[in-house]
Amino acid sequence: MSSKPILQLNSCLVRAYNEGDVESLAKAANNPRIARWMSNAFPQPYTVQDAKKWISIANTPSPVRDFAICRLDGSAVIGGIGLKARDDINYRTMEIGYWICEDYWHQGIATEVVTAFSNWAFDNFKQLLRLEAIVFEGNPASGHVLIKSGFQFESRQRAAVEKLGRVMDTLTYTKFAMGNGRILTKKHAEPRCREIGTIPRMAFVKLM
Repeated sequence: MSSKPILQLNSCLVRAYNEGDVESLAKAANNPRIARWMSNAFPQPYTVQDAKKWISIANTPSPVRDFAICRLDGSAVIGGIGLKARDDINYRTMEIGYWICEDYWHQGIATEVVTAFSNWAFDNFKQLLRLEAIVFEGNPASGHVLIKSGFQFESRQRAAVEKLGRVMDTLTYTKFAMGNGRILTKKHAEPRCREIGTIPRMAFVKLM
C-alpha cells in the first residue's frame, strides 16, 4: 500500500500505516498517560505485536479511514487519527478519534491535525454531514483541541463508560459539513417544537 501523505502540514504529515511503522508505533503508543483516555481497544502496554495487529486492521477497509501521524520526513509515527463509520440511519455521522505521542504534546500538533483531517473527511466522504468526538471527563486538553479545531460542545452522557475501574461521564463534541452554502449547525438540525395546547407539534428540518 502506498504511504503517500493525505495531508502535508506545517508540523507533521498524515499518511497510511505501513509495515515499517511497527517499531515507532509501539514506542509512541506505549504510554499509560495516553491509554487512560482511550477505549480498551488501545492496549496497555502497547507491544510490537499490538502494533503489527493494528497496522493490519487499519489498512483493511477500503477506503482506509485510520492513518498515522508522522514527523515531517515521514520516518516515525508520532500519533494516530481515524474515523469510525456508523450505519443504518446514522450513516451520515462518523466518529473521529486521535492520539499524540507524549513527546509531542503542547506543540499545537493535535489542533493542526484535527482541523485539517476533519476537513479532509468532509471532502472525501460525500455522505458525511456530522463528525463527533467522544471525550472522557477529566481530559480537558482533548476538549480544548476540538474547540480550537472548529468543533462545538454538544452534550454530556452521564456515567457512560468505565475505564480502569472508574465510571465516568463522556462529553460529545461535533462539527458539521457545509450544506447549501452554509454550515449545518445544531440549530439547523434540531427539530422545532410549537405548543398546541399541551401537545407539542414537531416540525423536522429536512437536510438535503
